[in-house]
Amino acid sequence: MPDTRDRILNAAEARLLSEGPGGLVLEAIAAEAAISKGGLLYHFASKEALVAGLCERMLQGFDERLETLTEADDRGPGAFTRAYLATTVTAEGKPADNSARLMAGILATLGRDSTHMVQLREAFARWHARLAADGIDETTATLVRLAADGLWLSALLGLNELDPTAGREALAALHELTCTEDA
Repeated sequence: MPDTRDRILNAAEARLLSEGPGGLVLEAIAAEAAISKGGLLYHFASKEALVAGLCERMLQGFDERLETLTEADDRGPGAFTRAYLATTVTAEGKPADNSARLMAGILATLGRDSTHMVQLREAFARWHARLAADGIDETTATLVRLAADGLWLSALLGLNELDPTAGREALAALHELTCTEDA
């Protein structure tokens, strides 16, 4: 059974995904987590602290998936870039998880100038440094990251989605870039 903090984050994430930023009502989150509002505030002193906790957990989960896939990849150089691609988008070119919808809600709640954006910027800088040192051409690794981020961002903003065939072909081409000797 998840601990209290995880129950709160699970309830907040579920409400954010189902109802958007307006669903982040502390009383409702506390009720779904089966605790009092005071209990919620013990773990997260404010709504902003709760949203920051959601962001932190999302980034930590992304990092964990990156490491798992990188360590499991025995194809040599480009392992981290392939992991980044797989962790960001599916073979159809869609977000690999609910992260795009979750980030949309987080951004709508916190706003563009939030101090919590620093955490996101730091994560991207860390990931880019790993891509640059991944054993393949840095420009190629950067292009793969930007393409993956673009597909993810398109989902976040509800832009024109790729049909499944075009998505698979685009992802196969990006994956191939990470496996070439000249990359």
